[in-house]
Amino acid sequence: MNQYKIKKGYDLPIKGQAEKTILGSTEPSHLHVHPTHFAGIKPKMLLKKGDAVKRGTPLFHDKKHPERVFVSPGAGIIEDIVLGERRALDKVTIKLSGDDVEQFRAYKKEEVSGINREDLIDHLLKGGLWPQIRQRPFSRVADPEITPSSIFVNCMDTAPLAADPEFNLQGKTIEFQTGIEALKVLGPTVHVVVPAGNNSTDFLKVEGVQQHSFAGKHPAGLTSTHIQKIDPISHGKHIWYLNARDVVDIGDYLLVGQYPVERVVAVVGPAAEKRGYVKTRKGAPLGVIASHANPQDNVRLISGNVLSGYGGTADDGLGLYDDLVTVVREGGEERFLGWLVPGPSRPTYSRSYLAGFLPGRRLPMDTSMNGEERAFVKTGDYEKVMGIDVLPDFLVKAILIEDIERMEKLGILEVDPEDFALCAYICPSKIEFCDIVARGIDMMEAEMV
Repeated sequence: MNQYKIKKGYDLPIKGQAEKTILGSTEPSHLHVHPTHFAGIKPKMLLKKGDAVKRGTPLFHDKKHPERVFVSPGAGIIEDIVLGERRALDKVTIKLSGDDVEQFRAYKKEEVSGINREDLIDHLLKGGLWPQIRQRPFSRVADPEITPSSIFVNCMDTAPLAADPEFNLQGKTIEFQTGIEALKVLGPTVHVVVPAGNNSTDFLKVEGVQQHSFAGKHPAGLTSTHIQKIDPISHGKHIWYLNARDVVDIGDYLLVGQYPVERVVAVVGPAAEKRGYVKTRKGAPLGVIASHANPQDNVRLISGNVLSGYGGTADDGLGLYDDLVTVVREGGEERFLGWLVPGPSRPTYSRSYLAGFLPGRRLPMDTSMNGEERAFVKTGDYEKVMGIDVLPDFLVKAILIEDIERMEKLGILEVDPEDFALCAYICPSKIEFCDIVARGIDMMEAEMV
């Protein structure tokens, strides 16, 4: 096994880590699918309001690639179709009724390695599993017409209050191994990445793959960090990547022949009175999942982590790529004397408050920005929290002036917006790094098409 130690990074001192216990299970009456969670696609509805759907029925497809369909996570009736800005498809709501399911061919585990590559791709496309395979550069749903240089399976997470992949996927060893066999058909090399010091994990009980371990602070667990260390991206090169739960879903689908929807989700955060894991399903409302944690009043629910998750309401759905719901208190109120007070419970990267000199403390963070956007100045701190060899301030400035050539030289092909979340967190100028990088990726992709 190859071992890597990431020396840069920063772990947010936020309280609210989930205990390894099941708080309960949810039986939602509605599910929500958000096309806006899939960067780079142009969704087109295939059905209309009032139509009946089964679990696995295609809801919409990508106009640019109609073969890439996005399916219903439950059976019932399409109750609502919400359009956002410029009439873009924002949310599809399904009222559940029964559990009718689309049935596809099922395979035995030992048969998967012998499936023809084109047949396997077609099978995953029709079953709605393909969106769970993503591609670099640009962090889009993978292009089935491309053969990747390699495929990365990320079995670790260093994000704030992250769920434990091994806990929420326990009992899924056969499905994981089957999914890995499928990935070995799709690409020439499969890299499995696990956290350092856990050599007994079930994620390593697979053969014919390259195994790697990473140690260090966040972002040691991000896929960009792994790719740059193991198989760096260059012009014209493509990498596919998945999380461990995506591999389990692919294996489950191949073994059973039905679209899998089960999720074990960690409910975390300083505004959650109880923190633990909840058994639920894809697309479940955030409010239903968070209700098991007895959340406080006036809170924000986030599908994902506090750095790069999607902020939503109680009626928004769990993201396809998420196994975490974070509950934080809404901030924004003015504080007497501001930064002049000692602040033993105020989070700070730059040690502006006393809490910065008390390592190891977990703090009750909220959504307060503690300032507004101001002049963008170079501090030298951004590089200290990056897990990849990129100059974040120079890259962001190149994006702002739309200098495509300079963006490429500075590494836009290697990055994902989540790689810059820590930069946005520590930024004294309150620059929205992630939004700017997302726009830069869109510009670069349009230039290369």
